[in-house]
Amino acid sequence: MRPGLLFAGTERGVWVSFDDGASWQSLRLNLPIVPVHDLALKEGDLVAATHGRSFWILDDISPLRQLSRAVPREAAHLFKPREAYRVDWSGGFFGGGTDAHPVGKNPPNGAMIYYWLKEKSRPVTLDILDGAGRPIKSFTSKQDSLEVRDSVRTDSLRRVRTDSLKSAGISDSVKIDSIFAADTLKDEDKPWPRRPPAEPRVPNKAGLNMFAWNLRYPGPRAFWGMTNVVTDGPMALPGAYRARLTVGGKSYVQSFALKPDPRSKATPADLRAQFAFLKQVRDTVNAVTTAVITIRNVRTQLEDRMAQAPPPAAVASARALADRLGAIGQALYQVRSQADEDALVYPPMATERISTLIFVAGSPDARPTAQSYDVFRMFAPEIDKELVALHETLARDLPAVNAALKAANVAAVVPRAAELRPPEPTVAK
Repeated sequence: MRPGLLFAGTERGVWVSFDDGASWQSLRLNLPIVPVHDLALKEGDLVAATHGRSFWILDDISPLRQLSRAVPREAAHLFKPREAYRVDWSGGFFGGGTDAHPVGKNPPNGAMIYYWLKEKSRPVTLDILDGAGRPIKSFTSKQDSLEVRDSVRTDSLRRVRTDSLKSAGISDSVKIDSIFAADTLKDEDKPWPRRPPAEPRVPNKAGLNMFAWNLRYPGPRAFWGMTNVVTDGPMALPGAYRARLTVGGKSYVQSFALKPDPRSKATPADLRAQFAFLKQVRDTVNAVTTAVITIRNVRTQLEDRMAQAPPPAAVASARALADRLGAIGQALYQVRSQADEDALVYPPMATERISTLIFVAGSPDARPTAQSYDVFRMFAPEIDKELVALHETLARDLPAVNAALKAANVAAVVPRAAELRPPEPTVAK
């Protein structure tokens, strides 16, 4: 406990003092104006018992315990995270509330990392490192290109909707925001093909910021319209970790501990075996998704080259290569799947089947079962066979196609693991 840190419940909320009560300031945040008749500190959380508004909890008061007079004067400051537990707090079937009408939330999964920024909108990078300083995952405050495009489109739609509502006599900003939030589609509600999920962004507002690392290593790469493929990365093992904040070319590092779920009976050896298996499954699925992206890239380039009307022989060879690549892609992943329910009509391929091991073996704190290893050994050879076929096909057939294109003064096809445009929806026959 920090010397001089006091909390007081009053008839109009909670107050905090950093100097043994010589001065006080409001700690209301989003707490309603309500009498607070009791306060308690529980494992680093501040619990408030209100009169008429139930219990409120301020999760993790580590920043308050570490706050000094010098912090607000710094360009940036990274607070030392408190220890995290290897626990998934999610579950149940009722999330409660909406974006427009939120309700109380459980604390986020993982390690909560707090930092102070003197100025808003500065580029921020947050790296998660293991105890030896090896990078695990990196997060940034920058939007990716798709997020920028969606943000511009959303802002334009908001302006049009706001003008329309105001002309209809609705001028209350809260009501307008509520209507807009209810009518705005989230990524998961948009029609197929949906974009690959964006990585969470670290906030960069002026003042105190918080980012929660979900304790997971990177998962398999996703592609446009991908369905029925599990993409969670392996959960980190208990141990020592570091957070590295970079702002304005200067880095700040703090260490924190990740502890096992105290309810779990899994041994360290069990968790290491689970991590190794999930990493193997992740790498296998990632090899497939990267291959699918490469196949799409090459086939798109071939389509574009054929549209430039080269000689018939060049078109024939390009079309033959596109068909062979399409067959490999179909053997790896069910390309006709456009929704979760499509698995009832179109059988999942080896990739979808093997990826379910990420969920099956990763859900409990336990060593993977013998059946999980058996399933991996069943489908991994099928995947390896198609990946070898992809490599051999590109190495054998693409040079001849490029030679024909070059003879027709058409640009060569250069394979890359990057999608040039989203796939077109397929029509059931």
